[in-house]
Amino acid sequence: MTGWTWEYEGYDPADARLRESLCTLGNGYFATRGALPECSMDDVHYPGTYVAGCYNRLTSEVAGRQVENEDMVNLPNWLPLRFRLPGEPWLTPDAATVLDHRETLHLSSGLLERSTRYGLGTGRALLVRQHRLVHMADPHLAALRTEFTAEGFSGPLETEAALDGGVTNAGVPRYRDLDGRHLTHVLTGTATADTVWLRCRTRTSDVRIALASRVTSDAPVGNRHDRPRALQTTRLDLAAGRPVIVDKVVALHTSHDPAISDPLHAAVDRVGRAGGFDELLEPHLTAWDQLWRRAELDVPGEAGRILRLHLFHVLQTLSPHTADLDVGVPARGLHGEAYRGHVFWDELFVLPYLNLHLPEVSRALLHYRHRRLERARTAARDAGRRGGDVSVAERQRRP
Repeated sequence: MTGWTWEYEGYDPADARLRESLCTLGNGYFATRGALPECSMDDVHYPGTYVAGCYNRLTSEVAGRQVENEDMVNLPNWLPLRFRLPGEPWLTPDAATVLDHRETLHLSSGLLERSTRYGLGTGRALLVRQHRLVHMADPHLAALRTEFTAEGFSGPLETEAALDGGVTNAGVPRYRDLDGRHLTHVLTGTATADTVWLRCRTRTSDVRIALASRVTSDAPVGNRHDRPRALQTTRLDLAAGRPVIVDKVVALHTSHDPAISDPLHAAVDRVGRAGGFDELLEPHLTAWDQLWRRAELDVPGEAGRILRLHLFHVLQTLSPHTADLDVGVPARGLHGEAYRGHVFWDELFVLPYLNLHLPEVSRALLHYRHRRLERARTAARDAGRRGGDVSVAERQRRP
């Protein structure tokens, strides 16, 4: 590890959820947990993508009572990209032989890098290297580059990328008695030869959500639909020692976004106009460089290294993009579903920092509170409390 990187060596299922949280990438508009793209949601892995301010209310029966809860919604999963030798099972670290595994979080650039060598038997191995970003310059884009290298063999490799709308909110065990099915009306389709889309909406808040995915490689890309998933497949021709690259670029929009006519049209149009991975990387790196110039606190030693990690995760949730949004500070940021994404008083902890470095974000967070003051007063009166109606004279009398 250095002051600007956090590295994880080896694969340990017991640490997977923690690593996924700490390797979350975000840009203040949305964030995605650091799950491995070849792994499905299960008791070990929990891919999750969350848009700031996207919530939904559901009523659940708990111990014979009807209980209403509001949750930050786990959106369709844009990450999936799995791979296998023809006729063989899909390779995952839980089902295949892992010879080497390393994950590196680059704080300076908002990049997540992973390298895994899968043992295939009889002296054969498959090296998988990936770079992932959630774009800091264009807050609606994310990208994943995957490089496959055959070691000790040559031959075909099948890949399958997906947009998965079959997700639920199930990341926190103590909430699993609550209804976590927030998405409905999931539809998929094909936009162009290399681009598919998925759209859906939340069940009660009626937020419309759309994603579009473009997959490119040297091999032809095939599209098919197995609702609630849109699938893109390739058959790569691997030669020993020669890397082959598959790039996946994704656009995400919701009906909360300003200046769009429809989330689906906006997502398809944006991903169609987006450049390739290398073209997206340059403005992303520039945006992070500019952000750190504004946001960094220079503290020497181990304390400074840990502080930088914490600042990095603050910036995943609260970036300059947040200034244009009607959002608060969820207790766990945009990193997972603990506290169901509720907004308490956590901005009080970050406002002193934001006031100095990102004052436009502080202003947006205060506006978020002020817009909800009338409803807070109503809730206080309904509970027999005075709440926000305490008079100025009474506040002045208090010590």
